Amino acid sequence: MKETIISEIERLNFIVFLLGSILSLIIMKEYKYFFSFAVASAIITLNFRFLKKIVESGFGKSKINKKDLIIKLPLKFFIFAGLVAVIIIYGNIDVIFFLIGLSTLFISIVINQIMAMISLTYKRRQKDGA
Repeated sequence: MKETIISEIERLNFIVFLLGSILSLIIMKEYKYFFSFAVASAIITLNFRFLKKIVESGFGKSKINKKDLIIKLPLKFFIFAGLVAVIIIYGNIDVIFFLIGLSTLFISIVINQIMAMISLTYKRRQKDGA
């Protein structure tokens, strides 16, 4: 059950990434805004995917490999933080669109939970005949 939720969130995050990138290009008509949103959203999408793989490999086995968790998680964090810092310092980005791009995972989680509530309500109405 939880694996499907994580996969759904990952899929929704990719959809939000694509739609947001296209909309930022169409609405703002400037490459800077598209680049800012797309790069930040791609970073957060890859970060979520890597974190998912690290957690699955660390906790999916019967024996938890603490060395992997102690090394891989901080290393991933420092790479992620360094990448964001380099892009903010040296990239020609719009900070607002960059922050919106970084929040696509949050948007995906909210959409997933709203869809789950709607489907639960729909199933309940089907069951009760209302």
